[in-house]
Amino acid sequence: MARDADQRLEAVLEIGTELWQARDLEALLSGAVERLTALLGAEAATLFMHDAPRRELWSRVLKGGAVKELRVEDNSGIAGHVFGSGRSMMLGDAYSDVRFNPAIDRQSGFKTRSLIAVPLKHASGRSLGVLQVLDRRVDLFTADDRTLVEAMGTQLAAVLDNVLLMEELTRGRDELAMRVSDLDALYTVEKAIGEANAQTDVVDTILEIAMERLGAKAGSVLLAEDDRDSLFFRTARGEKSDALVSRRIKSGQGIAGHVAESGEVVRVDSAEDSEFFDRSISRKLGLSTGAVLCVPVAAGGKRFGALELLNKKGGFTPQDERLAVLLAGQVGRALLRRQSQEEIERKARLATIGQMLSGVLHDLRTPLTVVGGYAEMLTTEEDATLRQEMASQILNQLQHISTMQQETLAFVRGEKSVFIRRVFMHVFMKELTEQLQQEFAATPVELKVLTGYTGAARFDETKMKRAIFNLARNAIDAMPEGGRFFLSVEREGDSVVFRARDNGPGIPREIAARLFESFVSSGKKHGTGLGLAIVKKIVGEHGGSIEFKTQVGKGTSFELRFPAGTSDA
Repeated sequence: MARDADQRLEAVLEIGTELWQARDLEALLSGAVERLTALLGAEAATLFMHDAPRRELWSRVLKGGAVKELRVEDNSGIAGHVFGSGRSMMLGDAYSDVRFNPAIDRQSGFKTRSLIAVPLKHASGRSLGVLQVLDRRVDLFTADDRTLVEAMGTQLAAVLDNVLLMEELTRGRDELAMRVSDLDALYTVEKAIGEANAQTDVVDTILEIAMERLGAKAGSVLLAEDDRDSLFFRTARGEKSDALVSRRIKSGQGIAGHVAESGEVVRVDSAEDSEFFDRSISRKLGLSTGAVLCVPVAAGGKRFGALELLNKKGGFTPQDERLAVLLAGQVGRALLRRQSQEEIERKARLATIGQMLSGVLHDLRTPLTVVGGYAEMLTTEEDATLRQEMASQILNQLQHISTMQQETLAFVRGEKSVFIRRVFMHVFMKELTEQLQQEFAATPVELKVLTGYTGAARFDETKMKRAIFNLARNAIDAMPEGGRFFLSVEREGDSVVFRARDNGPGIPREIAARLFESFVSSGKKHGTGLGLAIVKKIVGEHGGSIEFKTQVGKGTSFELRFPAGTSDA
């Protein structure tokens, strides 16, 4: 007996040494369990490992029985009891113990009688699993057998603790490598988004990256159409991709339609495995569809469509699914960014249109004042020639109003133009003076006009009148108690120069730096803050410049300078 015990101890030490020197752990564990059953004369043995996420014990090594793997709850049966209590058990007839779970025998096809179960618990206190030795015979094992199995369990626990630590480190390393790869892919996408000039470029680039990183042979991005109950292929790559781009599918149709509508991910090794697979498109195009990974394209709480990848050799993995979801999210954010930009541009355009309409209404005061004045004079004027002249002025002002309307419509259509033509300054200044006199007639402000240049120039006379009238109107508004407004025009080299000067209160320091911005006003009763912004815009359209000087309490002067565009000759 002593010699037998010594042999057993020697065998345990030998097995322990082999375990610590192991290179192929799985083969060594299987060999250790095999030798243990031989030492005890047992028929079967199982090495259970703990699966913490699933709260199960699973058979890492299984000797005897008809199944390849057993899984039991970690609190079920004898194995569960030993794992939870941390104490070994020996039974002469397992079926006599209420804790025994016969369902395991039904799975394995082995009817257990004698049983020894010991916990695989490292010295650190870490519970790893359970080692069981089984036999069909009753009362086979002895106390010495139990001691032997406990000794073997201690050896296995020590080795397995290191092995599990290495596996965790390996998984961590692999996961880190995958995350680095994912980050690299996302960086490439972000860079593409930053450099792209159009939405199509971004979507194409992301699809290309997705196919390359995930090994897909074909792929597409399908987007929902707002005005139709359908999806269209925004972009496609791979076999028959050109034919796909022109096609549409109904909302909810096929795998992509289902993913776009439900927001669920579909990953199958064969399209035929999915209940949502629609064979009609593949059949029409003669496509062979194997593995499928389809993820929703969404961002900001809105679903845009689906990213579908096809025909990866060996099928798509959970890691592929994770990266595809990240890339689809980038597609969604790119689309959302584009929509936001379009909305910003639309609002900005509406705001600008509103400003321009305000400017037009602002400028309508002048022609309406002139029309009103001449219309009132017509009722009392007896001279036919004067009446004809007044009627002509009214028609001119109505034409001026019509021109402003056309300018507004042109702006709404995105058109920007000035109607440059040859203008004779003596005629222009005569008409301008007469219209200004109508504007100043009902005010306490004195008007003086000096025409120093009577030759020709090239400019848009309607817009130039608007600019000068805005300067005059600002002066009137600034001098409600009266004052003087002086206007002159000169030819200086190749430039025509208008100068407007008043002796009003001057421009407050706080708004002088922003004088030509829209809606900047010094608090005048009827001011809209648009007059000088319009002046600057008009002068700029003529390739000219505008400058001003002001002195508080003494007045303000403006100088409008632009190319004459012609010579006196």
